[in-house]
Amino acid sequence: MSATITAMPTCAKHRSTTLRRSQWVAGLLAALALQQTCLAAQAEPAAAELKLDQRRLAAIAGLPPAPGSAAEAADLAILEWLQRFRSPEIVATTWLLLDRDLNVFSSAVGTELGKATPMLSAGLHAFMAPVNSAYRGIKQQQGRIRPYIAHPGLEPCLPRENTGSFPSGHAVWFRSTAELLADLLPERRERLHHVGRQGGANRVLCGVHYPSDVEAGQRLGADAALQIIASPQWRAFRQDPALRAELELLRAVPAKALPPMLR
Repeated sequence: MSATITAMPTCAKHRSTTLRRSQWVAGLLAALALQQTCLAAQAEPAAAELKLDQRRLAAIAGLPPAPGSAAEAADLAILEWLQRFRSPEIVATTWLLLDRDLNVFSSAVGTELGKATPMLSAGLHAFMAPVNSAYRGIKQQQGRIRPYIAHPGLEPCLPRENTGSFPSGHAVWFRSTAELLADLLPERRERLHHVGRQGGANRVLCGVHYPSDVEAGQRLGADAALQIIASPQWRAFRQDPALRAELELLRAVPAKALPPMLR
């Protein structure tokens, strides 16, 4: 009986410690969630007022090759050639840049983006909203059918999508994001551009877009980024103390610590 009585306070103390730890973890998670919400709210109002010249973007994207044209035949020939010669290593690499997520640029700067840079992540997400709206409108207007639907002999090595093919949304996002990041971190420009190009090229390598879809997306993305960088909203974002602190952390990563880039 005495042994049982002696053990009871120890068990109660253990439960109390476990409860305090759980409460501490829950509080920490709530604080982090609140921080993310506050940073997003801080970035979004300025970016929400940003207006892009959509006519200019549509003109820069241009038109897809006309049906039956030599340009359309060249588009298809490239996809057929790539399908014959792409290797398992190439296919595996394309999946590394499948998601349109800021973290795919982490290798370019040597730091896990997103978690380490909540202000940057929230800001870029907000500034990309009008870009996404612009390219989706163009895509819907053009209505180009995906290559693997128009040509059943093509077997894509990335997930199939039922949206239009022209321009490539991935190419738009990767190019715009690379340009915006390069404006903030010019010392990493070449590495950021490498990821930006690869994110679009993968769509052709795996046959989910024609080459002309990606080329149009790259043009549109580059010009959208230029419009954003020239805006007063972006200039104000660049001067935000929270963002400047995050950029200093990224710059602190020495060049010799940067990982090799995907080829």
